Amino acid sequence: MAIRKVKRSVLKNQSTPKTQPRSSFARFPHTRFFYYRQAKGKTVEKAEFSASVDHHDITIWFTDKTSLNFSIEAGFSVKTQYSDWKSGEQRIVRSWPLLRSHI
Repeated sequence: MAIRKVKRSVLKNQSTPKTQPRSSFARFPHTRFFYYRQAKGKTVEKAEFSASVDHHDITIWFTDKTSLNFSIEAGFSVKTQYSDWKSGEQRIVRSWPLLRSHI
């Protein structure tokens, strides 16, 4: 039995155009960003998400006994509040306008 050598052409790696590295957050047309200056530089103690049949909350707790709360309603509306909890009771320091999805 004869040994056959198969010649296979090996293609050189075709260079693909280099693209800029993507940032952490995708920027889509018509995207709005909201920044909460009260949270800048604070140390996060814990973050919580709570869900029930008709109500969802995301709360970010800071070590200085303050929190940033996102209440999400059906149809995707976000209500954001910055609260002080130093006394043990919630005192809302700032609220932002309700953000609604465009559904």
